[in-house]
Amino acid sequence: MNDHSSHRRRSSGPAWPTGDDPDSSDVGREPERTGFWSPLWEDDEDDSPPPRSNGRQNGHQNGGSPRPAGRGSHRLPEPGGAHHRAEPPRSEPPRTARHSAGGAAAGGPAWPTEEPPAPPRPNGTPNGSPHAVPPGGRPPADPRTRVVRPRPGGPPRPAGPRGPGGPGGPGVPPGADPDGPTELLPPAHGRTGPEPQLLTHREPGAYEDDYENNVDDEQFLDEEYDDEDAPLSEDQKKLRRKRIWRRVRRTGYVLTALMIILPLIGFFVAYQLVDVPNPQQIASEQQQTATLLYSNDKELGKVVPQGSINRTMVTYDQLTDPVLHAVFAAEDAEFMTNPGFDITGVLQAGWNQVTGGQGGGSTITQQYVKKATENSEKTLTRKALEVVQAYKMNNTYSKEDIITAYLNTIYFGRGAYGISAAAQAYFGKDLKDITESEAALIAGMIQNPSRFDEPDYMHRRWKYVVGQMAENGWFPGDPETTKMPEPQPVEKSRPDALTGPDAHIQRAVFAELEAELGLTEEEIFREGYTIKTTIDQRAQKIAVQSVNEVMKGQPKVNRPALVAVNPDNGGVLAYYGGSNGVGLDWAAAKQEPGSSFKPFDLVALLQTGKGLGERYDGTSGRTFEGREAPVRNAGDDSCGTQCSVATAMERSINTVFYDMALQLGTKKVAEAAHAAGITSDLNGELPPERAPDGNIAIGGGQTRVSTVEMASAYATFAAGGVYHKPHLVAEVRFPDGEVMWTPQQDSRLAFDNDQEKNQQIARNVTESLFPVVEDTDMECDDGRECAGKTGTHQFGATEQNAKAWMVGYSKQVSTAVSMGAQGEDNNQIPLQDADGNIVYGSGLPGEIWSEFMNRYHEGMELESFIEFEPIGPTPAETEPTQEETREEDEDDDESSQTSEQSETSEQSETSETETSETETSETETTDDGPGPVCPPFCEPENPDGPNPGDDN
Repeated sequence: MNDHSSHRRRSSGPAWPTGDDPDSSDVGREPERTGFWSPLWEDDEDDSPPPRSNGRQNGHQNGGSPRPAGRGSHRLPEPGGAHHRAEPPRSEPPRTARHSAGGAAAGGPAWPTEEPPAPPRPNGTPNGSPHAVPPGGRPPADPRTRVVRPRPGGPPRPAGPRGPGGPGGPGVPPGADPDGPTELLPPAHGRTGPEPQLLTHREPGAYEDDYENNVDDEQFLDEEYDDEDAPLSEDQKKLRRKRIWRRVRRTGYVLTALMIILPLIGFFVAYQLVDVPNPQQIASEQQQTATLLYSNDKELGKVVPQGSINRTMVTYDQLTDPVLHAVFAAEDAEFMTNPGFDITGVLQAGWNQVTGGQGGGSTITQQYVKKATENSEKTLTRKALEVVQAYKMNNTYSKEDIITAYLNTIYFGRGAYGISAAAQAYFGKDLKDITESEAALIAGMIQNPSRFDEPDYMHRRWKYVVGQMAENGWFPGDPETTKMPEPQPVEKSRPDALTGPDAHIQRAVFAELEAELGLTEEEIFREGYTIKTTIDQRAQKIAVQSVNEVMKGQPKVNRPALVAVNPDNGGVLAYYGGSNGVGLDWAAAKQEPGSSFKPFDLVALLQTGKGLGERYDGTSGRTFEGREAPVRNAGDDSCGTQCSVATAMERSINTVFYDMALQLGTKKVAEAAHAAGITSDLNGELPPERAPDGNIAIGGGQTRVSTVEMASAYATFAAGGVYHKPHLVAEVRFPDGEVMWTPQQDSRLAFDNDQEKNQQIARNVTESLFPVVEDTDMECDDGRECAGKTGTHQFGATEQNAKAWMVGYSKQVSTAVSMGAQGEDNNQIPLQDADGNIVYGSGLPGEIWSEFMNRYHEGMELESFIEFEPIGPTPAETEPTQEETREEDEDDDESSQTSEQSETSEQSETSETETSETETSETETTDDGPGPVCPPFCEPENPDGPNPGDDN
């Protein structure tokens, strides 16, 4: 008999088959337990005496394989124990036939035996054993039994004999697969309550109750979901969601901890490594000179910061309260109490970095660190390092030392570094004499010092600082009634800077570097860069000479501007924005171009496949839908009801181009202008989604462009339809000569993706502009092919002109000349010559253009444009019949007589002013768009504006 027999037998419960006596009867026994192990082994373990040391463990004979320790292990009781019955050891295997018979006799469930017997298995157990489940069959149900599922993916069962029952372990029939189908286990304790359940074999319904108390049992969850292909029950889905969210929460806890701990560690490490900048050293490094070169590497001029030589470093007791309060109000009102940084500003800066916004709320200490360390990168790393340095500086120096260092080194514009130099640059005063209002203006320029020559910006910043000072109780007067102090002229503040026309070149170069490279004027001075420009030394000299010769003896209030562009690469060859180099740069100012904008109407027409032979009604005084006042031609000129586009361009017929723009769509005209090189917003005050009004056709209304833009756009025609972005900077070099930056060439086909079609459009525009130059006596010398267009814009509702233009080109250069007039109060006034005559495009601007073009081309090879290939029918092919011509002649007889009396086309342009009082009244009441826009920072004399239709 097996040592376990008496221990496992109960009066009404099953007994383990021992196999000790093949002849013994097993009648009355329940079917044997067939699991891999019994939970009762663990239950009985604590009450069992120590195992015998006779070499038998877990029911195995000497020499058998011991049962693995842990679950399923059983210690044999000592002889004489309560449940121990000693029997002599048996070596023969159990007889399963007797076992089966006994099990059946006991009334317990028995395996079906309908299948015919099969040959005995190697261990002697026949296939007809009660444990042999027939194919497709299942064991009978028993209320005392429960289902035990195999453990998917669990550890393999130990190999070798597992007890008296054979390889399957105790109670497992020989030959049965312990990892096979589910088997039935009879209860082991009939009178002691249900046996404990296995955690890994519980029913799904039990999981939910124990989940919260056993959430760390990952094996429990994983085993339940091993079969990924099987559909999940609602309970299983719920458990899976809980498991996922549990992992998400834990991951969130870890990440949150890292977000808090890592920055603190980084802050501590960085604090030990960073250095605090020395104010004296920073001041000495700012004493650099920037050098500008012509395109041939010859020196254009040097620019030295104001006060960089013999700089006076002020002390804290020299900083007056008005100066300190103004700076605090402008940049950091909490400077005296904050720890060197503002956490709100830091978070705002971080958010702006992520979202692409601007600004960041830096404190004065942070600003000083940024300037001192030359760290201009807009990154989160830079901002974080800046905060650490600011905090360390705040702990190293006193607040008085920090503000003194800041005001001694900060840049204020006008070439002035330090507050002392700024006081001299803006007001010509010592620092101690600066008032609250003057200090507010100086402090307001800290934010963007390069805009020192923009009165509107200066006024806006001054008003803001004064308001902040009043809010903090630092301003003695009433901010609403106080007037902004007038700074002294710029030329008095920068004696070491370039002067005359070259000063506008310097400012244009610095503005381009900041726009294209982010390189500020302050950084240019600090590094002492050498900047090679595209300015041609000879062309610049000719431009200045041409302007000076033509304008000699002319009213000083007339403001000419000239820009010449190389059609091959967009480089600016000559730049003239004014004679004294200060104040408004007229080459960059936005002005109405008048009829010089008409070539872009033609581009829009050519893109549709129509050309110079297309015909429109060219009579004067035409009325168009959506416009109350009629559109008139210069001098009421008319080219008949069947006027070709070629004739309309030559005679500058407004009604033809106005009609053309409305039929094509004014948006098409704007797109054509932008394609050619116009970068200004041609909608003016209209919403971006709205199309421009019809005045764009004749360069009036909201249409405002700069001289640089017009020279660049006409250069696109000269280059055969290839646009090259205009630029003034060829390269930037370090002081040792090494190249720091070279601009990228920005070129594209302007009007059509097909190169031949694109070139054909540009050539048709050129063909239409040849007669304009010839008729105004502005043709180029030596038979050189030159094309161009004049333009004027009326001054308010008067007979005077506000703007006059001449824009034209050859194969080698495109040149734009504009002219306006500015009064003593920077307001716009009528444009007149020395004799009091009205200035037109073919007048003073045309003379300057001709003088420059002929001088510039001296000694150059003659170059011609490609052969003309018309788009659409030619004017000759669309010529009206003799009868149509006769009718037109009768209708336009009066207009023709007026035209014949005009000796030149210039006189024809002048005759536009000879309108009746009734016609003038019409123009005064029109509301078809605002009048001429004064250049920036001046007020137009007539805000009601002119009649945009009276343009030539």
